[in-house]
Parts: sequence; structure tokens; C-alpha cells
Amino acid sequence: MTAAIIGGGIAGLTAAYELVKAGERPCIIEPGPIGGMVRSTQFGEFTLESGPNVLVERREMAELFAELGLSSDVRYPSVNPYGQYVWYNGRPTKVPAGVAELILSPLFSFSAKLLLPLKVVLPRFLKVSSSDCSVADFFQPLLGAHAVRHVLDPVLKGIYGGDVASLSARSVFPGLWDAAYEGRSLVGYMRSRSSGRKPSIMVLQGGIQKLTQALWSKVSAHVEYVPLAAERIVPLDGKRFRINLSGRNTMEVDGCVVTTAGRASSPLVFHLSESLSDQLLGMRFAGLTVVHIAVSRREPLVSDAFGVLFPGGMPCDLLGVMFNSVIFPHVAPKDKHILTVMLGGAQAGERIVEEQTLRRELPKLLRDLLGVGATEWLQMYRWPAAIPQLVVGHHQIVKSMDACEHDFPGVVFAGVYRGGVGVSERIRIAREAVKRLRRARVETVV
Repeated sequence: MTAAIIGGGIAGLTAAYELVKAGERPCIIEPGPIGGMVRSTQFGEFTLESGPNVLVERREMAELFAELGLSSDVRYPSVNPYGQYVWYNGRPTKVPAGVAELILSPLFSFSAKLLLPLKVVLPRFLKVSSSDCSVADFFQPLLGAHAVRHVLDPVLKGIYGGDVASLSARSVFPGLWDAAYEGRSLVGYMRSRSSGRKPSIMVLQGGIQKLTQALWSKVSAHVEYVPLAAERIVPLDGKRFRINLSGRNTMEVDGCVVTTAGRASSPLVFHLSESLSDQLLGMRFAGLTVVHIAVSRREPLVSDAFGVLFPGGMPCDLLGVMFNSVIFPHVAPKDKHILTVMLGGAQAGERIVEEQTLRRELPKLLRDLLGVGATEWLQMYRWPAAIPQLVVGHHQIVKSMDACEHDFPGVVFAGVYRGGVGVSERIRIAREAVKRLRRARVETVV
């Protein structure tokens, strides 16, 4: 049996690893660099992350690190607890982490502070009145309009690059959506998913790209690497598929794991489901520009913050500034801090701020907003289609993918459109996809 994995990012490499562990020899179809958006660079004594800045310690991640021999490379925050900050009224403002901070926080209105303790314990307070709604509409009855605008919106811009008025509550918060549908309280939901402690963030000594490099090292001798673009998946006899590749090349397989992004997957599935192809083609993606800047360790950065997230409408389409070396000191020299500046997102649309403009404007912007002085430009990287916009109604795309998997056993989807943009989520989704693939192939043989 031969399985093809379309896409060589973190999901594709995880899928290949799981198949190789099961004794198979899959092929990876990837015309670009192996590793996808996981991109680390050593710049002198700086470790620069142009893709994911941190990892979230979840069970799937810990298991994989142990298997790959990476556990000793894990580094946790040196500041614990660290704060999450958003830009409010012209200054970085801490998102409250407890009742005492909530009472004093200007991010929540007086009525929200008064009623929130009651709202979180009441069942059926989060009402699901339709098949989906925006994050703003879902959380406003709980948090109030003020907190949704000044807390939730900048936080989700930092994760999804999107607007709470358009992002799907059902897709971005699937567990909480299901709990609301079942009539459970927020406290009940949180207790049901609690593992005893809040998952920690972490990085790898030497860069997060060590993860994809370790995966590739494990599988490279046991896979067929095809450096071409996959163009079409064509069903043959109900058990096998032909994959049309660039340059009029083809290959036949009995299983296929699709890990590419929405628009890239659209032509692939045209012969499987025209409706799914159309849905994927309509997906929107937000671009992202990542700039790394060094400043002196004497600069007045917020001492307990990983960074500051910003609301929409900021100059240069600023989304956030991460203080990487504040909580992970090893990523920069002893006398320097590294700032990772994120710009773009859905708010920018097709607008791109030129590098020359950023080199001129960012030092002034950082001085005006954060009070930092002399800056040193290190590196810039652009991702033209970085973050999928899981807008209201996105669950219909997932439903169509499920239907396609049912109609064509052997084809499974593990792309970012499945939800969960973090690396740990990509690993989990890829593992689940491989399980579905292996189960479907067994059932087809039977």
C-alpha cells in the first residue's frame, strides 16, 4: 500500500512520521522547502523565529518531543507567571489573570465586573441561537462590548490576524461552542477540560525549526520525496487514486493525506467534490510581515510581558510586538533584547507596507508606543497567505471535507482549515487524519 502526503509542513511531516512508525513507506509531495511556515534563523547570537514564536505544551507535543529526543532542548519562560498585555488608552495594559486584577482592570466595564462572576456559573448563559455566529456576538453577552473590543479583538488579531466581528465562534472556540449548545456553564466547561494546570508555552533551544528538522531526519530515509506540485487527485476504482503532478507527471496511490492550505487544496479535490473545491477556493487568508529588531537590554520593556497586542487601525497595520528575550533570555545576547514585530493581518487586505517604509517608520513607532530608543534592524520575512480566516460559516467547509472523506475512503484532510493554527494543534490534527486514513483503508479492504 502506498500513501501520498501532499504538503511538507509540520502537518505533512507528522503524518509521514506516523505512517513510517506503522511500517509504511509514504511519499511526500512538496515543491517548496520542507518544514512549511516553521522557520528559525540563527543571526549571530540571536535566534529569530519567522513563523511560530512559541509552542504550547500539550500531550501530543510532549509525546512527540520524547520520541524525537528533543525533550532536553525544551526551554520554558524564565518569567512565571508572565502577563498578557493589550494596547489600551495609549499604553500597554495587562489582561487580568484573576478576580483581583479583574476588579482593578480598565479593560472591563463596571457592569461586566459586577455580573461576570454570576454569568460564568449560570448554565445556558452562552446561548447558541443559530448554526454559527461571530466571536463578537458570541462573547458580548458574557464579557460586554467594551472587553470584546479592547481585549478579545487584539488577542485574536495576534493569533488569527482577523476581526472578532467576522471570525467564527464555532470554529475558533469549538469546545466552548459545543458546551453552550449543550447548555453547560462556562465554569462547567472549564472544569471538564482541565488537566490540573494551565498548559505552558515553550520554545526549543536553537529554534523551533529543530522540530521539523528532527521529523525530517527520522523519516527521510523511509519516504519517497517528490519535489513537484500536486495538481489533481483523480479517483480510479474506488480504492486507488491518481495524483496529477506538475510537468505532466502522475503517480498512483491508495491513500492521500491533504495538508495544503485552502486555496491550494481547491484544484486538488475538484474531481472528488466540485462543491468542496469551490468552498476551499473561497477561503480567505491574511498576510503577515514579521520583522526582527534588536534593542539594548536597558530599554524600558514591560518586565513581565511576552509582548503587546494591538487593536485594528494602528500605523503600518501593526498587530503586535513580542518581547521574545524578556521571558526566553537565551534567544538574544546578554546585552540585547529581540523584538518580533508582526504586521498585516486581515485588516491590511491587499495592502503591503514596503520594506524601505518599515525601516524608516518602525523605529519611530516603537519609540512612540513603547519608549524604546536605538534599534537595530535584523531581519524581515513576509508570508503572503499566512493565516486562514475561519469566518462565520466555516464549519460548512469542514462538513464538506467529512463528506468527501466518507465518499472517497483513502482521502483525508489535515490542513489548517481543520482549525487550530498552533503547532501542537497541527500535530494533533495530522495524527487524527492518519488514524482515519488507516481505518478507511482497512475497511475498504474488508
